This record gives sequence, C-alpha cells and structure tokens, in this order.
Amino acid sequence: MYGLALPELFPIAAFTFFNYYVTDRFLITYFYRRPPVYDEKLNAAMLETMKFAPLLMFFFGWWCMGNL
Repeated sequence: MYGLALPELFPIAAFTFFNYYVTDRFLITYFYRRPPVYDEKLNAAMLETMKFAPLLMFFFGWWCMGNL
C-alpha cells in the first residue's frame, strides 16, 4: 500500500517474502515432526482480504502523488 510513497519497500518486501518462504521450507523439512495443519479456510480468508489491496494502494498512491 505504501510502495508509491516509499519505492524501496518493494525490494524489502520481496526479500522478506523470500526469507519467509525459505525459512518455512527449512523448518517444515528439518525441524517440525508434523507439518502444521492448514485448511482451506485460511486460504479463502486471505484471498477475500487481498481483493482490496490493489484498491487501497491505488487510493493511497493517488493521494500521495497528489500531495507532492
């Protein structure tokens, strides 16, 4: 949402997502005895929430670029 105001957040977010991915894969492979139980409700809730992310980024970016 704040990427248009602070463009350096995009590479920071990409690094963070990559780090989470690698860490989760490592922990599931070598540390956890049984993987955590995730069902389809978690995925559905996140997809429902993320529908509004581009809209929020658009409005915040519009406001931010308009106030320069």
